[in-house]
Amino acid sequence: MLDARPVELFWTGGFDSTFRLLALLLDHRLPVQPSYLYDERRASAPIEVATMARIRATLAATHPQTRDLLLPTRTEPLPAHTPDDDIQRAFDALLRDHRIGDQYAFLSRWCRERGLRDVELSCEWGPRGTPHALEPYMTPAASPQGLPTFRLHRDAPEDFQRVFGVFTFPLIGMTKLEEAQIATLRGWNDILGETWFCHHPTRKQRPCGFCNPCQYALEEGFGARIPPSRRALSQLYNATLMPLRGFARQMRRRLRRYDVPRYR
Repeated sequence: MLDARPVELFWTGGFDSTFRLLALLLDHRLPVQPSYLYDERRASAPIEVATMARIRATLAATHPQTRDLLLPTRTEPLPAHTPDDDIQRAFDALLRDHRIGDQYAFLSRWCRERGLRDVELSCEWGPRGTPHALEPYMTPAASPQGLPTFRLHRDAPEDFQRVFGVFTFPLIGMTKLEEAQIATLRGWNDILGETWFCHHPTRKQRPCGFCNPCQYALEEGFGARIPPSRRALSQLYNATLMPLRGFARQMRRRLRRYDVPRYR
């Protein structure tokens, strides 16, 4: 029997999660419960919140049926963790061999605290990072609402299960370019053009060109969304300072584990 509950979806106002939101609302006509964890350390957080509000208003105006289907976004702060947190230990172990984003540990912790499973992560396929790390352990599955998706295989290593076991990955078999092609066919480009992706916006609230999402946008053919001056600076950055970035990222993660105070 199919589950009549709303689809649980992490929504950030980004391209991938908004693409999934549109598919659920407009193609499948399913109710959606979006969740967003607010990270006050990220300069992009206020822009993401404003972006989601703008997209919600656009949907209500252009697709009135979504007013009832799209439930109020569950917005909460990041969950705290302690040094003996088993999810954090598993995440730290995965980092030794894989390049995965910091967000997955706190997303998993938040789901466990609320007893949630089958929460959708809009993680598209890619040759590196989290999709690359997960690919060997993905298996086709059906969501509680009967839609095709992917989840971790039951024989996946324990650390992967501890961090990623509560999620499903409906887009992991699809590239961003394929998403864009579907969006064009469906007439969703105007809405997806409102999405936000940069982690470190400029003072004028434009994409920086340097952060991971900006780098991915450039590599995946979406560079037109980044100002030309920033694209030029990004090319210079990649040729000079980029090799030092991995070391700096690891140091930043170590500092965060010990909750080093941030002075503003």
